[in-house]
Amino acid sequence: MAWTPASDELVASITASGCTLELAKSHWPPWAKEGNKFRRLFVYSLPPGESVPSSATTSQQVARLLTERYDPADEAPYNYNWYVIVKRADGTHWQSSPCRDVDFGHHLRESVPEVSLKVSDRSSGVTGRRIE
Repeated sequence: MAWTPASDELVASITASGCTLELAKSHWPPWAKEGNKFRRLFVYSLPPGESVPSSATTSQQVARLLTERYDPADEAPYNYNWYVIVKRADGTHWQSSPCRDVDFGHHLRESVPEVSLKVSDRSSGVTGRRIE
């Protein structure tokens, strides 16, 4: 698994929120901003002690990032991957390479609704919260 630096801005926006939040494009990592097929990115913080399977790291896992891409050339055009975000002992944050074993599937014919992803406002629990 390859690791790349994750911005402190991204991590600060979700750390300890306990919610799944949609990221505004201004908060997307550079690789997602440059990709013209990305539609939505969601992130949620992991409670202390919770980990993401298959991440092969001993660093503290702090969040999971989920991406939605749309490729009309695919029979099932909605493509989902997740990435784990870790905090190393030196305090820096790193993001894994994409993982395809998404809970609800890697390729789907329809977009996953926000309510299914439990997207919510940090303070009120209202669905549909976007980090601006």
